[in-house]
Amino acid sequence: MVVAIVVAIPGATYALVSSQARSYEASALLQVQMLAGDTSLFSTEVAAPPAQAVLAAARLITTTGVAQAAAEELGEPRASARRLLRDVTATADTQAGFITIEVRARNAWRAADVANAFAAAVVTTRAAQALRRLDAAIVAVANLLGRLARSDHERRRSLSVQLQRLRALRAAQGTDARVVEAAVAPSSAASPRIARTLTLSAVVALLLAIAAAVVAHGLDRRIHDPLELEELTKRPLLSAVPRVGPGDPLSDGPAERAFGMLRAALTTYDAGISVRSVLIASPQHGDGKTTVATNLARSVARAGRDVILVDADLRRPRAASLLGVSEKAAGLADVLVGEASLEAALAQPAVDAIEGGRLRVLPGGHVPPNPSELLASRRMKALLEELSGMSDLVIVDGSPLLTVSDSLPLIGAVSGVVAVVRMDATTKDAVRRLEQVIRNAGGVLLGCVGTGAALAHSRTE
Repeated sequence: MVVAIVVAIPGATYALVSSQARSYEASALLQVQMLAGDTSLFSTEVAAPPAQAVLAAARLITTTGVAQAAAEELGEPRASARRLLRDVTATADTQAGFITIEVRARNAWRAADVANAFAAAVVTTRAAQALRRLDAAIVAVANLLGRLARSDHERRRSLSVQLQRLRALRAAQGTDARVVEAAVAPSSAASPRIARTLTLSAVVALLLAIAAAVVAHGLDRRIHDPLELEELTKRPLLSAVPRVGPGDPLSDGPAERAFGMLRAALTTYDAGISVRSVLIASPQHGDGKTTVATNLARSVARAGRDVILVDADLRRPRAASLLGVSEKAAGLADVLVGEASLEAALAQPAVDAIEGGRLRVLPGGHVPPNPSELLASRRMKALLEELSGMSDLVIVDGSPLLTVSDSLPLIGAVSGVVAVVRMDATTKDAVRRLEQVIRNAGGVLLGCVGTGAALAHSRTE
Protein backbone atom coordinates (compact mmCIF):
# COMPACT_ATOMS: atom_id res chain seq x y z
CA MET A 1 0.00 0.00 0.00
CA VAL A 2 2.82 2.38 0.86
CA VAL A 3 4.62 1.64 -2.40
CA ALA A 4 1.39 2.04 -4.37
CA ILE A 5 0.69 5.47 -2.85
CA VAL A 6 4.28 6.69 -3.21
CA VAL A 7 4.31 5.63 -6.87
CA ALA A 8 0.74 6.54 -7.84
CA ILE A 9 0.54 10.12 -6.56
CA PRO A 10 3.81 11.41 -8.11
CA GLY A 11 2.99 9.46 -11.28
CA ALA A 12 -0.44 11.04 -11.57
CA THR A 13 1.03 14.43 -10.72
CA TYR A 14 3.65 14.09 -13.45
CA ALA A 15 1.03 13.06 -15.99
CA LEU A 16 -1.14 16.04 -15.06
CA VAL A 17 1.66 18.60 -14.92
CA SER A 18 3.39 17.45 -18.11
CA SER A 19 0.10 17.77 -20.01
CA GLN A 20 -0.25 21.46 -19.08
CA ALA A 21 0.90 24.18 -21.47
CA ARG A 22 4.24 25.74 -20.54
CA SER A 23 4.27 29.35 -19.44
CA TYR A 24 7.35 31.61 -19.44
CA GLU A 25 7.86 34.72 -17.34
CA ALA A 26 10.04 37.75 -18.09
CA SER A 27 10.37 41.06 -16.19
CA ALA A 28 11.67 44.55 -16.85
CA LEU A 29 12.72 47.00 -14.13
CA LEU A 30 11.85 50.72 -14.34
CA GLN A 31 12.94 53.68 -12.21
CA VAL A 32 10.30 56.37 -11.96
CA GLN A 33 10.64 60.00 -10.77
CA MET A 34 8.09 62.79 -10.36
CA LEU A 35 6.84 64.34 -13.57
CA ALA A 36 8.47 67.66 -14.40
CA GLY A 37 5.11 69.37 -14.42
CA ASP A 38 4.18 68.11 -11.02
CA THR A 39 5.89 71.07 -9.41
CA SER A 40 4.29 74.05 -11.05
CA LEU A 41 6.28 77.22 -10.89
CA PHE A 42 3.17 79.28 -10.51
CA SER A 43 0.59 77.07 -8.82
CA THR A 44 0.08 76.91 -5.11
CA GLU A 45 -0.94 73.22 -5.25
CA VAL A 46 1.09 70.80 -3.19
CA ALA A 47 2.87 68.20 -5.32
CA ALA A 48 2.13 64.54 -4.74
CA PRO A 49 4.66 62.64 -2.57
CA PRO A 50 7.20 60.46 -4.47
CA ALA A 51 5.64 57.21 -3.15
CA GLN A 52 2.24 58.15 -4.56
CA ALA A 53 3.84 59.14 -7.83
CA VAL A 54 5.40 55.65 -8.12
CA LEU A 55 2.08 53.96 -7.33
CA ALA A 56 0.35 56.14 -9.90
CA ALA A 57 2.94 55.16 -12.48
CA ALA A 58 2.41 51.47 -11.66
CA ARG A 59 -1.34 51.84 -12.16
CA LEU A 60 -0.67 53.61 -15.44
CA ILE A 61 1.10 50.53 -16.80
CA THR A 62 -2.06 48.44 -16.72
CA THR A 63 -4.20 51.00 -18.56
CA THR A 64 -5.45 50.62 -22.10
CA GLY A 65 -3.46 53.63 -23.31
CA VAL A 66 -0.11 52.14 -22.30
CA ALA A 67 -1.18 48.75 -23.68
CA GLN A 68 -1.99 50.36 -27.03
CA ALA A 69 1.41 52.04 -27.07
CA ALA A 70 3.03 48.68 -26.24
CA ALA A 71 1.13 47.05 -29.11
CA GLU A 72 2.56 49.70 -31.46
CA GLU A 73 6.04 48.95 -30.09
CA LEU A 74 5.48 45.29 -30.97
CA GLY A 75 4.17 46.16 -34.42
CA GLU A 76 0.73 44.81 -33.58
CA PRO A 77 -2.69 46.46 -34.00
CA ARG A 78 -3.89 48.65 -31.15
CA ALA A 79 -6.92 46.38 -30.84
CA SER A 80 -4.69 43.71 -29.25
CA ALA A 81 -4.18 45.93 -26.18
CA ARG A 82 -6.75 44.11 -24.03
CA ARG A 83 -5.23 40.73 -24.86
CA LEU A 84 -1.79 42.01 -23.86
CA LEU A 85 -3.08 43.34 -20.53
CA ARG A 86 -4.26 39.87 -19.45
CA ASP A 87 -0.64 38.70 -19.11
CA VAL A 88 0.91 41.86 -17.58
CA THR A 89 1.31 42.81 -13.91
CA ALA A 90 3.12 45.77 -12.37
CA THR A 91 4.58 45.83 -8.85
CA ALA A 92 5.74 49.11 -7.27
CA ASP A 93 8.58 49.53 -4.77
CA THR A 94 7.72 52.88 -3.23
CA GLN A 95 10.89 53.02 -1.13
CA ALA A 96 13.32 52.74 -4.04
CA GLY A 97 11.07 54.20 -6.73
CA PHE A 98 11.21 51.05 -8.87
CA ILE A 99 8.46 49.33 -10.83
CA THR A 100 8.71 45.72 -11.96
CA ILE A 101 6.77 44.80 -15.10
CA GLU A 102 6.12 41.04 -15.25
CA VAL A 103 4.77 39.29 -18.33
CA ARG A 104 3.68 35.67 -18.81
CA ALA A 105 3.58 34.08 -22.25
CA ARG A 106 3.74 30.66 -23.86
CA ASN A 107 7.00 31.62 -25.55
CA ALA A 108 10.12 32.80 -23.73
CA TRP A 109 11.02 35.42 -26.37
CA ARG A 110 7.44 36.63 -26.48
CA ALA A 111 7.44 37.23 -22.72
CA ALA A 112 10.64 39.30 -22.94
CA ASP A 113 9.43 41.28 -25.97
CA VAL A 114 6.10 42.19 -24.34
CA ALA A 115 7.80 43.25 -21.09
CA ASN A 116 10.25 45.49 -22.94
CA ALA A 117 7.42 46.90 -25.08
CA PHE A 118 5.46 47.91 -21.99
CA ALA A 119 8.58 49.42 -20.42
CA ALA A 120 9.20 51.49 -23.57
CA ALA A 121 5.53 52.48 -23.67
CA VAL A 122 5.71 53.71 -20.08
CA VAL A 123 8.78 55.82 -20.83
CA THR A 124 7.08 57.31 -23.91
CA THR A 125 3.77 57.90 -22.15
CA ARG A 126 5.40 59.52 -19.13
CA ALA A 127 7.43 61.82 -21.38
CA ALA A 128 4.33 62.83 -23.32
CA GLN A 129 2.47 63.53 -20.07
CA ALA A 130 5.33 65.73 -18.85
CA LEU A 131 5.34 67.74 -22.11
CA ARG A 132 1.59 68.20 -22.03
CA ARG A 133 1.71 69.51 -18.49
CA LEU A 134 4.57 71.87 -19.29
CA ASP A 135 2.77 73.11 -22.39
CA ALA A 136 -0.35 73.71 -20.33
CA ALA A 137 1.70 75.61 -17.72
CA ILE A 138 3.39 77.76 -20.41
CA VAL A 139 0.02 78.67 -21.98
CA ALA A 140 -1.42 79.50 -18.57
CA VAL A 141 1.48 81.79 -17.64
CA ALA A 142 1.47 83.47 -21.06
CA ASN A 143 -2.27 84.16 -20.86
CA LEU A 144 -1.88 85.59 -17.36
CA LEU A 145 0.97 87.79 -18.50
CA GLY A 146 -1.07 89.10 -21.43
CA ARG A 147 -3.92 90.16 -19.17
CA LEU A 148 -1.72 92.21 -16.81
CA ALA A 149 -1.49 95.97 -17.23
CA ARG A 150 1.78 97.22 -18.53
CA SER A 151 2.03 99.44 -15.53
CA ASP A 152 2.19 96.38 -13.23
CA HIS A 153 5.90 95.98 -13.69
CA GLU A 154 6.54 93.80 -10.63
CA ARG A 155 4.07 91.05 -11.44
CA ARG A 156 4.89 91.14 -15.15
CA ARG A 157 8.59 90.66 -14.33
CA SER A 158 7.79 87.69 -12.04
CA LEU A 159 5.60 86.01 -14.64
CA SER A 160 8.17 86.60 -17.33
CA VAL A 161 10.79 84.83 -15.23
CA GLN A 162 8.39 81.90 -14.69
CA LEU A 163 7.63 81.71 -18.38
CA GLN A 164 11.30 81.65 -19.30
CA ARG A 165 11.94 78.88 -16.78
CA LEU A 166 9.04 76.77 -18.07
CA ARG A 167 10.21 77.18 -21.67
CA ALA A 168 13.76 76.26 -20.61
CA LEU A 169 12.45 73.21 -18.74
CA ARG A 170 10.47 72.10 -21.77
CA ALA A 171 13.45 72.57 -24.06
CA ALA A 172 15.61 70.48 -21.76
CA GLN A 173 12.88 67.93 -21.01
CA GLY A 174 14.14 64.39 -21.07
CA THR A 175 12.29 61.55 -19.41
CA ASP A 176 11.40 60.95 -15.80
CA ALA A 177 11.19 57.15 -16.29
CA ARG A 178 14.05 54.97 -17.46
CA VAL A 179 14.60 51.25 -17.97
CA VAL A 180 17.06 50.06 -15.33
CA GLU A 181 17.06 46.43 -16.47
CA ALA A 182 15.55 45.19 -19.70
CA ALA A 183 13.72 41.87 -19.84
CA VAL A 184 15.55 38.84 -21.23
CA ALA A 185 14.09 35.58 -22.49
CA PRO A 186 13.95 33.07 -19.60
CA SER A 187 15.80 29.78 -20.02
CA SER A 188 13.12 27.69 -18.31
CA ALA A 189 9.37 27.76 -17.94
CA ALA A 190 7.83 29.49 -14.94
CA SER A 191 5.02 26.97 -14.95
CA PRO A 192 4.51 24.17 -14.69
CA ARG A 193 7.55 23.64 -12.48
CA ILE A 194 7.78 19.91 -12.95
CA ALA A 195 10.77 19.21 -10.71
CA ARG A 196 9.43 21.23 -7.77
CA THR A 197 5.91 19.90 -8.21
CA LEU A 198 7.14 16.31 -8.34
CA THR A 199 9.27 16.85 -5.24
CA LEU A 200 6.32 18.28 -3.32
CA SER A 201 4.01 15.50 -4.55
CA ALA A 202 6.56 12.88 -3.50
CA VAL A 203 6.77 14.40 -0.01
CA VAL A 204 2.98 14.58 0.24
CA ALA A 205 2.66 11.01 -1.06
CA LEU A 206 5.18 9.75 1.49
CA LEU A 207 3.34 11.46 4.35
CA LEU A 208 -0.01 10.14 3.13
CA ALA A 209 1.46 6.65 2.73
CA ILE A 210 2.84 6.68 6.27
CA ALA A 211 -0.48 7.95 7.63
CA ALA A 212 -2.40 5.34 5.64
CA ALA A 213 -0.07 2.59 6.83
CA VAL A 214 -0.53 3.64 10.46
CA VAL A 215 -4.31 3.73 10.07
CA ALA A 216 -4.39 0.42 8.19
CA HIS A 217 -2.18 -1.20 10.79
CA GLY A 218 -4.50 0.01 13.54
CA LEU A 219 -7.57 -1.27 11.72
CA ASP A 220 -5.99 -4.54 10.64
CA ARG A 221 -7.15 -7.23 13.07
CA ARG A 222 -5.33 -10.08 11.34
CA ILE A 223 -2.41 -11.92 12.92
CA HIS A 224 0.84 -11.46 11.03
CA ASP A 225 3.42 -12.84 13.47
CA PRO A 226 3.16 -16.29 15.13
CA LEU A 227 4.55 -14.80 18.33
CA GLU A 228 1.34 -12.78 18.66
CA LEU A 229 -0.47 -16.06 19.44
CA GLU A 230 1.38 -16.40 22.73
CA GLU A 231 0.34 -12.90 23.76
CA LEU A 232 -3.29 -13.51 22.81
CA THR A 233 -3.80 -16.98 24.33
CA LYS A 234 -1.15 -17.01 27.08
CA ARG A 235 -0.30 -20.49 25.77
CA PRO A 236 2.94 -21.57 24.09
CA LEU A 237 3.59 -21.35 20.38
CA LEU A 238 4.12 -25.02 19.57
CA SER A 239 5.40 -24.44 16.04
CA ALA A 240 5.41 -22.03 13.11
CA VAL A 241 4.77 -23.92 9.88
CA PRO A 242 5.89 -22.38 6.58
CA ARG A 243 3.71 -22.38 3.50
CA VAL A 244 3.28 -26.02 2.47
CA GLY A 245 0.56 -27.85 0.59
CA PRO A 246 -1.47 -30.46 2.49
CA GLY A 247 -0.32 -33.23 0.17
CA ASP A 248 3.25 -32.08 -0.36
CA PRO A 249 5.85 -34.66 0.67
CA LEU A 250 8.04 -33.60 3.56
CA SER A 251 11.75 -33.27 3.01
CA ASP A 252 14.68 -32.35 5.15
CA GLY A 253 13.76 -28.70 5.24
CA PRO A 254 11.91 -26.02 7.24
CA ALA A 255 8.51 -27.76 6.93
CA GLU A 256 9.76 -31.08 8.30
CA ARG A 257 11.60 -29.33 11.12
CA ALA A 258 8.45 -27.35 11.97
CA PHE A 259 6.33 -30.50 12.29
CA GLY A 260 9.18 -32.15 14.20
CA MET A 261 9.04 -29.30 16.70
CA LEU A 262 5.26 -29.73 17.01
CA ARG A 263 5.69 -33.50 17.56
CA ALA A 264 8.34 -32.93 20.22
CA ALA A 265 6.22 -30.28 21.95
CA LEU A 266 3.24 -32.64 22.22
CA THR A 267 5.13 -35.80 23.16
CA THR A 268 7.10 -34.00 25.88
CA TYR A 269 4.35 -31.69 27.05
CA ASP A 270 5.25 -30.60 30.58
CA ALA A 271 2.11 -29.30 32.27
CA GLY A 272 0.96 -32.26 34.31
CA ILE A 273 -0.97 -33.59 31.30
CA SER A 274 -0.42 -36.93 29.60
CA VAL A 275 -1.16 -36.21 25.96
CA ARG A 276 -2.69 -39.40 24.57
CA SER A 277 -5.14 -37.76 22.20
CA VAL A 278 -5.22 -34.32 20.64
CA LEU A 279 -7.83 -32.40 18.65
CA ILE A 280 -6.48 -30.26 15.83
CA ALA A 281 -8.88 -27.35 15.64
CA SER A 282 -9.05 -24.02 13.82
CA PRO A 283 -11.40 -21.03 13.83
CA GLN A 284 -12.48 -21.41 10.20
CA HIS A 285 -11.89 -23.26 6.96
CA GLY A 286 -8.60 -22.66 5.16
CA ASP A 287 -6.44 -22.20 8.26
CA GLY A 288 -4.36 -25.31 7.47
CA LYS A 289 -5.87 -27.58 10.11
CA THR A 290 -5.91 -30.72 7.94
CA THR A 291 -2.38 -30.04 6.70
CA VAL A 292 -1.13 -29.85 10.28
CA ALA A 293 -3.03 -32.99 11.33
CA THR A 294 -1.79 -35.17 8.45
CA ASN A 295 1.83 -34.03 8.58
CA LEU A 296 1.93 -34.24 12.36
CA ALA A 297 0.73 -37.86 12.12
CA ARG A 298 3.46 -38.66 9.59
CA SER A 299 6.10 -36.97 11.76
CA VAL A 300 5.04 -38.89 14.89
CA ALA A 301 5.10 -42.20 13.00
CA ARG A 302 8.54 -41.44 11.60
CA ALA A 303 9.74 -40.90 15.16
CA GLY A 304 8.98 -44.58 15.87
CA ARG A 305 5.59 -44.19 17.54
CA ASP A 306 2.23 -45.74 16.86
CA VAL A 307 -0.20 -43.00 15.79
CA ILE A 308 -3.82 -43.04 14.64
CA LEU A 309 -5.28 -40.18 12.62
CA VAL A 310 -9.05 -39.77 12.92
CA ASP A 311 -10.86 -37.73 10.27
CA ALA A 312 -13.66 -36.27 12.37
CA ASP A 313 -14.59 -33.49 9.95
CA LEU A 314 -17.58 -35.46 8.75
CA ARG A 315 -18.99 -32.67 6.61
CA ARG A 316 -15.77 -32.18 4.62
CA PRO A 317 -13.52 -35.22 5.19
CA ARG A 318 -10.13 -34.74 3.53
CA ALA A 319 -7.42 -36.04 5.84
CA ALA A 320 -7.61 -39.67 4.68
CA SER A 321 -7.50 -38.80 0.98
CA LEU A 322 -4.39 -36.67 1.52
CA LEU A 323 -2.66 -39.76 2.85
CA GLY A 324 -3.81 -41.93 -0.04
CA VAL A 325 -6.81 -43.56 1.67
CA SER A 326 -10.13 -43.54 -0.15
CA GLU A 327 -12.84 -41.49 1.53
CA LYS A 328 -15.44 -43.85 0.04
CA ALA A 329 -14.27 -46.65 2.28
CA ALA A 330 -15.90 -47.39 5.62
CA GLY A 331 -14.85 -44.94 8.30
CA LEU A 332 -15.72 -43.13 11.50
CA ALA A 333 -19.38 -42.49 10.66
CA ASP A 334 -19.88 -46.15 9.72
CA VAL A 335 -18.27 -47.34 12.96
CA LEU A 336 -20.41 -45.00 15.07
CA VAL A 337 -23.66 -46.20 13.51
CA GLY A 338 -22.57 -49.87 13.74
CA GLU A 339 -22.29 -50.51 10.01
CA ALA A 340 -18.55 -51.34 10.17
CA SER A 341 -16.08 -52.57 12.76
CA LEU A 342 -13.18 -50.47 13.94
CA GLU A 343 -10.65 -53.04 12.73
CA ALA A 344 -12.15 -53.00 9.23
CA ALA A 345 -12.34 -49.22 9.07
CA LEU A 346 -8.74 -48.55 10.14
CA ALA A 347 -6.46 -48.25 7.14
CA GLN A 348 -2.70 -48.03 6.85
CA PRO A 349 -1.74 -45.52 4.14
CA ALA A 350 1.10 -46.04 1.71
CA VAL A 351 3.13 -43.03 2.76
CA ASP A 352 6.87 -42.53 2.96
CA ALA A 353 8.86 -45.29 4.59
CA ILE A 354 8.36 -45.30 8.36
CA GLU A 355 11.00 -47.00 10.45
CA GLY A 356 9.83 -48.40 13.78
CA GLY A 357 6.55 -46.54 13.87
CA ARG A 358 3.09 -47.07 12.48
CA LEU A 359 0.51 -44.74 11.02
CA ARG A 360 -3.15 -45.74 10.75
CA VAL A 361 -6.03 -43.67 9.47
CA LEU A 362 -9.70 -43.77 10.37
CA PRO A 363 -11.44 -42.01 7.45
CA GLY A 364 -14.58 -40.00 7.85
CA GLY A 365 -16.65 -42.62 6.09
CA HIS A 366 -19.96 -42.01 4.43
CA VAL A 367 -21.19 -38.51 5.21
CA PRO A 368 -24.06 -38.83 7.74
CA PRO A 369 -27.10 -36.54 7.92
CA ASN A 370 -26.45 -35.84 11.62
CA PRO A 371 -22.68 -35.44 12.21
CA SER A 372 -23.17 -33.36 15.37
CA GLU A 373 -25.22 -36.08 17.05
CA LEU A 374 -22.76 -38.82 16.10
CA LEU A 375 -19.74 -36.95 17.43
CA ALA A 376 -21.60 -36.10 20.67
CA SER A 377 -22.62 -39.73 21.29
CA ARG A 378 -21.23 -41.93 24.06
CA ARG A 379 -19.99 -44.29 21.36
CA MET A 380 -17.66 -41.55 20.06
CA LYS A 381 -16.17 -40.95 23.49
CA ALA A 382 -15.71 -44.67 24.02
CA LEU A 383 -14.15 -44.97 20.56
CA LEU A 384 -11.55 -42.33 21.38
CA GLU A 385 -10.67 -44.15 24.60
CA GLU A 386 -10.36 -47.40 22.64
CA LEU A 387 -8.11 -45.79 20.03
CA SER A 388 -5.92 -44.27 22.77
CA GLY A 389 -5.38 -47.75 24.16
CA MET A 390 -4.39 -49.04 20.73
CA SER A 391 -1.73 -46.38 20.01
CA ASP A 392 0.74 -43.94 21.49
CA LEU A 393 -1.12 -40.88 20.16
CA VAL A 394 -4.51 -40.25 18.59
CA ILE A 395 -4.76 -37.17 16.36
CA VAL A 396 -8.28 -35.98 15.61
CA ASP A 397 -8.88 -33.67 12.65
CA GLY A 398 -12.09 -31.90 13.60
CA SER A 399 -14.27 -29.34 11.88
CA PRO A 400 -13.62 -25.58 12.33
CA LEU A 401 -14.93 -24.67 15.75
CA LEU A 402 -16.25 -21.22 14.82
CA THR A 403 -17.97 -22.45 11.65
CA VAL A 404 -19.94 -25.48 12.83
CA SER A 405 -20.47 -27.00 16.25
CA ASP A 406 -19.76 -30.63 15.26
CA SER A 407 -16.41 -30.86 17.08
CA LEU A 408 -17.49 -29.15 20.30
CA PRO A 409 -18.21 -32.50 22.07
CA LEU A 410 -14.72 -33.73 21.14
CA ILE A 411 -13.00 -30.92 23.07
CA GLY A 412 -13.66 -32.54 26.44
CA ALA A 413 -13.04 -36.07 25.16
CA VAL A 414 -9.36 -35.56 24.22
CA SER A 415 -6.28 -34.75 26.28
CA GLY A 416 -5.99 -31.31 24.74
CA VAL A 417 -6.58 -29.06 21.76
CA VAL A 418 -4.04 -27.58 19.35
CA ALA A 419 -5.29 -24.37 17.73
CA VAL A 420 -4.20 -23.83 14.13
CA VAL A 421 -4.13 -20.21 12.98
CA ARG A 422 -3.18 -18.95 9.52
CA MET A 423 -0.95 -15.90 9.37
CA ASP A 424 -2.25 -12.85 7.48
CA ALA A 425 -5.75 -14.36 7.40
CA THR A 426 -7.09 -15.24 10.87
CA THR A 427 -8.13 -12.29 13.02
CA LYS A 428 -7.26 -11.68 16.65
CA ASP A 429 -10.95 -11.68 17.53
CA ALA A 430 -11.31 -15.17 16.02
CA VAL A 431 -8.43 -16.49 18.13
CA ARG A 432 -9.91 -15.01 21.32
CA ARG A 433 -13.29 -16.49 20.46
CA LEU A 434 -11.71 -19.89 19.75
CA GLU A 435 -9.95 -19.87 23.11
CA GLN A 436 -13.22 -19.00 24.83
CA VAL A 437 -15.07 -21.82 23.05
CA ILE A 438 -12.42 -24.35 24.14
CA ARG A 439 -12.51 -23.09 27.72
CA ASN A 440 -16.32 -23.13 27.88
CA ALA A 441 -16.35 -26.69 26.55
CA GLY A 442 -14.08 -27.82 29.41
CA GLY A 443 -11.10 -28.43 27.16
CA VAL A 444 -7.40 -27.71 27.55
CA LEU A 445 -5.67 -25.52 24.98
CA LEU A 446 -2.21 -27.08 24.69
CA GLY A 447 -0.86 -24.36 22.44
CA CYS A 448 -1.00 -22.83 18.99
CA VAL A 449 0.44 -23.52 15.56
CA GLY A 450 0.93 -20.68 13.10
CA THR A 451 0.57 -21.74 9.47
CA GLY A 452 1.75 -19.80 6.46
CA ALA A 453 4.49 -18.32 8.62
CA ALA A 454 7.54 -16.57 7.25
CA LEU A 455 10.59 -18.76 6.77
CA ALA A 456 12.49 -16.92 9.49
CA HIS A 457 9.94 -18.04 12.11
CA SER A 458 9.80 -21.59 10.79
CA ARG A 459 13.53 -21.95 11.32
CA THR A 460 13.37 -20.88 14.93
CA GLU A 461 13.93 -23.76 17.32
